[in-house]
Amino acid sequence: MKFTKGTRFIQEEHPELLKDESSLSGGNCQAAAWPENETEAAEFLKECCEDCVPLTISGARTGITGGAVPMGGAVLSTDLLKGILPTSRANIIRVRAGETLDSVQEYCKREKPGLFYPPDPTETTASTGGTIATNASGAASYRYGSTRKWIDRLSVLLPSGTDIIIKRGEYQFSRGKLCHPGLGTINLPELKKPQPIKNAAGLHIAPDMDLIDLFIGSEGKLGLILEADLILTEKPYAVASFAVFCDENQFWKLRRDLVNANLPLRELEAMADPSLSFLSRNTGKTFPGRGNWVLFTSIDVDSEENLDTALETLEMLLEELGISPDNTWGGFDEMERKRLKEFRHLLPETVNRIISGLSSKNSRIHKISTDTAVHPEQLREYYCTMKTILRNSGVEHVVFGHSGQGHLHANLIPEDNSQLEKAEQAVEQIAKEAVKLGGTVSAEHGTGKLKAPLLRLMYSQKELDGMDLLVKSISSC
Repeated sequence: MKFTKGTRFIQEEHPELLKDESSLSGGNCQAAAWPENETEAAEFLKECCEDCVPLTISGARTGITGGAVPMGGAVLSTDLLKGILPTSRANIIRVRAGETLDSVQEYCKREKPGLFYPPDPTETTASTGGTIATNASGAASYRYGSTRKWIDRLSVLLPSGTDIIIKRGEYQFSRGKLCHPGLGTINLPELKKPQPIKNAAGLHIAPDMDLIDLFIGSEGKLGLILEADLILTEKPYAVASFAVFCDENQFWKLRRDLVNANLPLRELEAMADPSLSFLSRNTGKTFPGRGNWVLFTSIDVDSEENLDTALETLEMLLEELGISPDNTWGGFDEMERKRLKEFRHLLPETVNRIISGLSSKNSRIHKISTDTAVHPEQLREYYCTMKTILRNSGVEHVVFGHSGQGHLHANLIPEDNSQLEKAEQAVEQIAKEAVKLGGTVSAEHGTGKLKAPLLRLMYSQKELDGMDLLVKSISSC
């Protein structure tokens, strides 16, 4: 096992361990380890637990909530926990925590042609263990759901160094209670109301859920995910992807019409005004002259006939709204789909680049963003409220994200300390409004260190104490 210690030595030789995509500053640790197998990982976890040393699990560090940024203590990196193996079931592969989503999809192309792993987080260099720890999702979750749905088995190292295997369907809670041979009796905290369908804020809690779902999305609080059995599914016959440039009113009508058309939509995404003008200023790229909103959609089809039907339906909907074909980019070959995906990702990438530059001049500056979500039918009302709060903040911002799931991201770009405070206040206001509508303060990124304070907006102190007690009881096993 590779191991090193010394705060200054780590700062100088391994600065990558002290930051993630959040640009959160102040990261530091006194020791770091890169285990290559279960035995080495267990020894390090046990040692940290016995010495009461705070431990941060570090994956690919693509998160934007500061979860991988250590504030003292030790770091365990999963970089060397590599490996992908087939299992006895053709549609399931066993993947170690350090493998990236890219490597999983490449393996599927090579060894499992015709199958793919559906979760589609924006950052494909994310580690598998990290995406499971945060129950990550992305554009394709409109059709396929988040990571949780596609995990069949986990190998987890508890803080004590004990390894447990959790298979889906093997242990089920009944009215919030479960007896497990290794974990003992587990009592879930009672929540005043069910958690939203798309939620990554706090532990996943449902009275009759599967035990495996408690660990998925737990952000490392319950243990280190060593490996997982991922469920694959068949690739569709074709995927047709489009970017429709339109005005705000056309956007909301087209979004409604696409949902009502019952097409097999894979994704339903948005870029709101002023995203296009922001991109033009900061990248030099140009876009169709009419329209300051963009609606992205992809449609899965299982035959040539259904592909023709989907294209005809989309053409009819655009014609009814007066949207010119010249205002639509799209196609169904892989290169065209890649082009559209790169265009969609260009917006958050540009924000990250600007934030990184500002952070290099002022260490307090970091990415300020929302991860809130409401019921999809409430999104237009919620967006209007969000827009007012953002404009009143006076901080430059863009809004984009998963409109089909009621989940839009606001990214704010504070240029100084005063704007940083205004941006943080705006994010809290937006989160409060989401909770008022029965939504969540975090739908896919988890809460990490930056968004943890927002949990109090969503849960009572009794509920938060119950989650903490649950973490402590499992950690002591």
